[in-house]
Amino acid sequence: MRMKKLLTIIGARPQWMKAAALSRTLKSGSHGMVEQVLHTGQHVSDDMSGIFFRELGLRQADIQLEVDSHPIVRMGQMMEGISSAIAAYQPDAIILYGDTDSTLAGAWSGSRAGIPIVHIEAGLRSFDRSMPEEVNRVLTDHLSSVLFCPTHGAVDQLRKEGVFTGSRSDILVSQCGDLMLDTARFIGGPPTAVPAGSKQVLWTMHRPSNVDDIERLKRWVFKVGEVANQRGFNVIFPVHPRTAKSLLSAFGMEWKKQLVGLGIQVEEPAGYVQMTKWLHQVASVWTDSGGLQKEAFFFHRPSIVMRDTTEWSELVSGGFAQLCPQPDDLLNCILQMPELPLPYDEPFYGSGQAAISIADSLQAWFQK
Repeated sequence: MRMKKLLTIIGARPQWMKAAALSRTLKSGSHGMVEQVLHTGQHVSDDMSGIFFRELGLRQADIQLEVDSHPIVRMGQMMEGISSAIAAYQPDAIILYGDTDSTLAGAWSGSRAGIPIVHIEAGLRSFDRSMPEEVNRVLTDHLSSVLFCPTHGAVDQLRKEGVFTGSRSDILVSQCGDLMLDTARFIGGPPTAVPAGSKQVLWTMHRPSNVDDIERLKRWVFKVGEVANQRGFNVIFPVHPRTAKSLLSAFGMEWKKQLVGLGIQVEEPAGYVQMTKWLHQVASVWTDSGGLQKEAFFFHRPSIVMRDTTEWSELVSGGFAQLCPQPDDLLNCILQMPELPLPYDEPFYGSGQAAISIADSLQAWFQK
C-alpha cells in the first residue's frame, strides 16, 4: 500500500508547538503517512517563527508563502498559495491546527479542491464571535472530515452543532488529548513546585480587543503596574510585536522606560524554551493567550485570563483560571485565586500522548 500524503499547513506561532509533536511521530513513516509542510507566511520574523522551528526541532517548510500583512489581502494570498500546493502535491488529506487565519485559509482551499480536512484542536468555543479566532474555528470544524478534539467538552460541542450527527459517513470525531501537552513535557519537562517566596508573574497580552484600542491598552498597563507595586509582584512582560506597535503609539519612543518605571520587566518576544523556564519560576500567569492558559495549567500555575470568555472553560470551572474582563477587575481576580493546592492531575488534556493517538486514528481512518 502506498504512503498516504499529508499536506500540513502552519503559519502562526501557536501552531508550531502542536505541529512539532505530530511531525515527530510521523517522521518514522511507521504509520504509513508522509508529510509535506506549507508555511503560509502569517508569522515570519525570527522571534515569532524561526526560533520556534529551531527549538522544537520542527522540520523546515517545504513551501514558504510570502503574503501581505493586511488580513483580508493576506487571506486571499494564502488561499491562492495553498490551492497551488494542493494541485501540485495532490495530498490525501490536509492537516490544520487551531484557529488562525492560516487554518481557515487551508480549510477553505482544501474544501474547494475536494481534499479531506483534518482539524486538530476541533470543537473549542469561546462563544464570542467578535474574536476572529472563534469564526475561524467554527467554519473550519464544519468543513472538516476528521476532527481531533483535545477535551471531552469539545466533542460534546460538535455533537450539539450537528457536526457528526448527520448523514455523512466519512466523519471521524475523536477525543485525543492536547498536542501542546506533548510538547510541554518534551521541552519543559514535568511541572515543579513554585519556588519558595516567589512573587514573579508572567504577563502576556496580544489580543486585538486588548491592544488595538490604545486607551484600553494604557488602562491595562497602568493597572498591572499599580497592582504589581501594591502586592510586591515582579511582572515579566515579553512583548508581542502587535502590542509593541500599540505601546509605541500609546507612550512614544520611550515606552519601554515608562513600563519599567511602573515596575514591569519588559522582555523581547520569547522562544518556547524561555517561556517554559519562566513557567517553572513564576507563581502565576496573567494572559489573554489561549495557549498560555493551558501551559500555565501544564506547569501547575494558576492564571488570570484577561478576556470576557475563554475556549478553555474547564480551567475556569475547575478554579485553575479566573476570567478578568476589565483592567479594574485585576486586583479582585488576584484576591479570588485559590490558595489551597489545586488538583492539577485532572486529565483535561490527556497524558501527553496525543500525537500517537492522532497518528493511530489517522492510519485507521485511511485504511477504511
